[in-house]
Amino acid sequence: MNRKPDVNTKEALLNAAIEVFADKGFDAATVRDICGRAEANVAAVNYHYGGKDALYVSVLEEVFPKDEHQAADMSSNRTPEERLRRFLRTMASEIYERGNGMVAQRWAIFLREMAKPSHNLDFIVRRQLQPRVDELRDIVSEVLGPDVPETVLALSSTNIWALMLDHLLTQPILDRLTPSRPQAQEDIGALVDHVVTFSLGGLNAIRNGLKK
Repeated sequence: MNRKPDVNTKEALLNAAIEVFADKGFDAATVRDICGRAEANVAAVNYHYGGKDALYVSVLEEVFPKDEHQAADMSSNRTPEERLRRFLRTMASEIYERGNGMVAQRWAIFLREMAKPSHNLDFIVRRQLQPRVDELRDIVSEVLGPDVPETVLALSSTNIWALMLDHLLTQPILDRLTPSRPQAQEDIGALVDHVVTFSLGGLNAIRNGLKK
């Protein structure tokens, strides 16, 4: 009978920590901030999580689920172009279709780690980015052919990543440019169509150049 309040406090601390770390980043967030938002005693973080560092790891495990990314079935009959479109549509949805607070907070934490990496950035890369990077690399390799040089493959994959992340990283600047740029989430389909067309045009040009 006495365990339920502890469970509720632990969950409240986790939810509060997600919000605080998204708002302030790891370094600026304090245990007092988190406990205040959770309406918990300042000793509760140590009691339930063992400290701020361990609580941050729990937040990362929550907002970057281990088994979230499901790569496309390699045995399917999809063309490389179809695989690329499917991959980018899924990626765009994950980044820009912020239908719930968790998605917005996930990317807020991600951007704060990009700006000022903590020792937990490796965790985010391993859980969130590496599976997606591996799939995109495989798709690009299939488009360019088996003999593509490693440098070309790496640069091509990175260029496509940059196209998809550009709005996420630069939207505050884009909002202030004249003429104004549309926000990516206003038309996800148009964004994906453009990136697919632009990427395939570049990849086909590279592939033709490699044949010469």
